[in-house]
Amino acid sequence: MSRRVVSERLIVTIDFAAWMGGSFFQISPDSQRVTYAARVGAKQFVVVDGNEEKPYDAIMPDTLSFSSDSQRVTYAARVGAKQFVVVDGNEQRHYDGILEGTLSFSPDSQRVAYVARVGAKQFVVVDGKEEKPYDAIVLGTLSFSPDSQRVGYVARVGMKQFVVVDGKEERHYDGILEGTLSFSPDSQRVAYAVQEGTKRFVVVDGKKEKYYDAIVTTGGGRVLFDPENNLRYLAGKGSAIYVVEERIKGTEHCNCAGAFHA
Repeated sequence: MSRRVVSERLIVTIDFAAWMGGSFFQISPDSQRVTYAARVGAKQFVVVDGNEEKPYDAIMPDTLSFSSDSQRVTYAARVGAKQFVVVDGNEQRHYDGILEGTLSFSPDSQRVAYVARVGAKQFVVVDGKEEKPYDAIVLGTLSFSPDSQRVGYVARVGMKQFVVVDGKEERHYDGILEGTLSFSPDSQRVAYAVQEGTKRFVVVDGKKEKYYDAIVTTGGGRVLFDPENNLRYLAGKGSAIYVVEERIKGTEHCNCAGAFHA
């Protein structure tokens, strides 16, 4: 007959009088480590596995996180009017601002990227290296490829939006549809949906696909690659919705019958 064996191991003791709570508390993906932000007097600091890091004027909300391998910790801090990223206890360059929700590790946990602001310009910083400044980096678009070697995002100059991959700008359009920028599983291909005037279409590896009245991005609709790196999305023309599929091993497109008609 089997017998249950239960054990426990102390990983940290939290000073709740100083603990800032909420998003300032994080457990590593492997559940073996804990980090949180604390406040003593006018200063705030991060505690990792019970060890206090350098105090700052503020730890920025929603920035404290572990890497996916649970070995690394990053967050954004503020001293005076300047904000900066701290990775494994090491400060990076100070800027006028670090955009909320942009700080992240790569899938392999080896790289760090975020969006910084100097004056009215915004730019991506990857591994401490600044990319070209733009009027804006569209929030929620900065991402690493699955193999962690490539970086993509949507930028804006004036009224035009465009995709930047590996530091190289693609064609400018009226808009890039929200949530559509994606890498293929093998990290070699890039796709996204575009708005140009009244038409919508998908761009794959820099090439425009067929025009439609709509690319469906609501109710679960996505522009995505399957495990074999083939592209699939839903497109609308008039009252019909089509499944559009591009197979990487052929040049044909399979436009299946509309899922429904209005």
